[in-house]
Amino acid sequence: MFNFFKKNKPPVQVEPSAPRELAADEIAQIEYQINERKQQLTHTDDVQLLASCNEQIGIMYNQLGRADLAIEYLETSMQQKRSIGEGYKILMSLYNHKRAEAAKSGSIADIDFWMNKMDEMRNIAKLATIQRN
Repeated sequence: MFNFFKKNKPPVQVEPSAPRELAADEIAQIEYQINERKQQLTHTDDVQLLASCNEQIGIMYNQLGRADLAIEYLETSMQQKRSIGEGYKILMSLYNHKRAEAAKSGSIADIDFWMNKMDEMRNIAKLATIQRN
């Protein structure tokens, strides 16, 4: 009933799944779509469209495994329009991955940097939740 005599099992370590390998034609298609979105960025002043295009570009860069570019575009999107959609989730995941890399390398300054970025994202989620109510 209370399980006093059972040994505690160690927590299961879950490794993030590696992104699936993309075929050359898939990579070319994604790069083509990125270029299309970049063209849209140069031809509009609509903040909603700018935020959407930057988010889509960031998501596509993430699919290609280009984390730094994905972060750059997703952060730009968040500055233009704060939302907790797909871009938010990917950006949090990328920040957490960068924090884990910093922890492995033992860089306290980098750990703090990425933790602060994650805190900023949590604040965005809090504000979005409050605004819904």
